[in-house]
Amino acid sequence: MWEYCGAWLLVIITFILGETNIIPNGVFAAGGDSPTEFYLNTACIVLLLVGVPLALKLFSLNTQRGLRRMNKDEALCSYHLWSCVRLGLLLLCAETGLVAYFLLMNTTGLLCACMAMVMTLLCIPSIEKIQDFLKNIEEERAETVNMD
Repeated sequence: MWEYCGAWLLVIITFILGETNIIPNGVFAAGGDSPTEFYLNTACIVLLLVGVPLALKLFSLNTQRGLRRMNKDEALCSYHLWSCVRLGLLLLCAETGLVAYFLLMNTTGLLCACMAMVMTLLCIPSIEKIQDFLKNIEEERAETVNMD
């Protein structure tokens, strides 16, 4: 849970840095005619379109694949590790979008950052999610024992 608070704090700090003009506002803004503006906006959008599904799918694949060979402690460590990886990918999308927003003063980057941060809200581990994860481990073990 501390990781999620830290990620949100980092995004808030980045936003404050942009609003206080420490991140230079509108340096690359050229009214939509600049190739730099096009490339930065495209990079934000592509990063979001690749990063969000990748973050969600990698978490699912890596936690489900290793259930058979893990005990509960290892499974919880794996769950935490992949939660942090997922958060890191989403945070990368959000920070890139925010920086692009302040450099271009174009709302495309801000929209990408908001979408990435909304996805972090959907990925916060809760007691129910962890209990479901541990229940899946037990079911996988029971199936493995029954097959042998």
